[in-house]
Amino acid sequence: MLPAQLEMFDLFPQVEALRARLEKLDRDYICSNHLPDTAASVSFLGRFQNQTVVWEMSLATLAHCQLAEDDAVSISVQQHYTCPFIEVKEGVEGVYQLRVGLALAVIDEPAIKKTIIMIRNYKRLAIGKIELSNHRVQ
Repeated sequence: MLPAQLEMFDLFPQVEALRARLEKLDRDYICSNHLPDTAASVSFLGRFQNQTVVWEMSLATLAHCQLAEDDAVSISVQQHYTCPFIEVKEGVEGVYQLRVGLALAVIDEPAIKKTIIMIRNYKRLAIGKIELSNHRVQ
């Protein structure tokens, strides 16, 4: 069931399409991975910049982020993922990309649910990367 604050008219067809799909499935989010795993792709609705949006979230453990970075970038320019983070990329037609790295051993359903709550409640969410120094979702 969708939170009451998301029950409002939206202008973007992708938002309405996800809302309809979530209601049909009676789910709050859609995860495209088998869990538990070290990373998951999750779609859910939330509020951002005074509108309801689709969040396309890549949620991963910090260890997974580091391994992905090791594969993609030379050592001289690597970012070391030592602290949890949220990264929001510019959206198109109500769909925003969200990368979240957490200090967890695995990503499972409780971690996804808690992360969605964290994103929906985060008051200073903005485009860019936010380091959550010493913040741990448990």
